[in-house]
Amino acid sequence: MNNSFIIDAHTHIDSPGIYFTPRFDCRDLIDLMDLLGIRVSICSDHFSIFRGSGEGLERLLKICEESAGRIYGLAVFDPRKEGDLPAIRQRIGRPGLVGIKIHPSFHRTEPESPAYEPIWRLAAENDLPILTHSWSVSEHNPSQRYSTPERFEHYIKRYPSVRLVLGHAGGRGTGRGEMVRMVNTYPNVYTDIAGDIFCLDLIESLVRQIPAERILFGSDFPWLDPRANLTRIYLSEISVHGKQLILQENAQKVYRIP
Repeated sequence: MNNSFIIDAHTHIDSPGIYFTPRFDCRDLIDLMDLLGIRVSICSDHFSIFRGSGEGLERLLKICEESAGRIYGLAVFDPRKEGDLPAIRQRIGRPGLVGIKIHPSFHRTEPESPAYEPIWRLAAENDLPILTHSWSVSEHNPSQRYSTPERFEHYIKRYPSVRLVLGHAGGRGTGRGEMVRMVNTYPNVYTDIAGDIFCLDLIESLVRQIPAERILFGSDFPWLDPRANLTRIYLSEISVHGKQLILQENAQKVYRIP
């Protein structure tokens, strides 16, 4: 893996306010990146997720600019907030903005809802990928029903040029199987391994089920320490080329990172 660098394709800044996270600002993120040899992080901010991009996006883009190419931003779209779409549209083309983030579970909105149509159209018109939270049906967390992978098929069929990343590999249980089906059915669908989807031989089993070219490394910082998922890739019994795809090249392709 000479002359390569690691891209963490799923991070956040700001405290999530749900669980205790001792390190969560951009300086904490960059310090960990330096320690672990991560050159670039692709980031959405919790401020925008909870309060809207109308307030948060400009702040995130300033952080991207000040990071000198270390942090790239995803604009969060909450379909319930009238200010999000104009805030994103106004900043299309700004340095550091490389995609859109949606989170139907947090925003309690059906992913097939017409309220998501404008952001899919905007993504298609501007060659921007969409990263979405995805997970399995959960009895103890019912809101996950908004984000099961098959529910994004509605807009994938309508906008086949948009690159969709199913975050968290569909979660645990049935969501994992639906993620696999989606990736193998649609050439514009990818997945990342961010989050606490801990199971034996995760990387090896994913590479057996879907092309390595469709898997991205993600840490889910600050929810998890990047070492948790980074180590799984380093120690996995897949080819060096497969590791380079997952750690770098796939994220470069999806998010158009130079």
